[in-house]
Amino acid sequence: SGASAVNPIGIGIGDHAQKYFLGAVVFNLGIVVVFFAVNYAIAWVQQAWLNVPWETAIFYVRAPGLVYIPMVWLLTGTSIAASNLAFFPSRAPAWVAIIGVLALALCVSLPVAMWFLLLRKSKFQATTVLDPKINWDAAAMVKAYNSDSDAALLADIAM
Repeated sequence: SGASAVNPIGIGIGDHAQKYFLGAVVFNLGIVVVFFAVNYAIAWVQQAWLNVPWETAIFYVRAPGLVYIPMVWLLTGTSIAASNLAFFPSRAPAWVAIIGVLALALCVSLPVAMWFLLLRKSKFQATTVLDPKINWDAAAMVKAYNSDSDAALLADIAM
């Protein structure tokens, strides 16, 4: 059986030495696409048949956040398989190496896209919560924040 941490389906594609790595790239991507499609299909059904607004429907199915779980779980194995396809092109036909390069580029672009769409400073909406039990100076900072402007708090934190 070809099932492994890299290729959980265990099906190879082709008759070359890289068939299980190619299977991992194709089927891992397929698993993520199926999660994505099912996630949005459920949201569509809620919108179409239950008259739920689209924003509420995607909130209910945690779209696209639920897709993040299989994506992260499979990203390591996909990048390992894609690297093997890209860096050892002599083990399979040339088109397999091209798929490996494209899949590796996709694997590298996912964290970059996550940073760009979610985690960069202009997009990230998380805030710091000061806890006086953890930080001895937090009580003074909270008091300064409640009495003064944000600039005073930022000045205290910067010190």
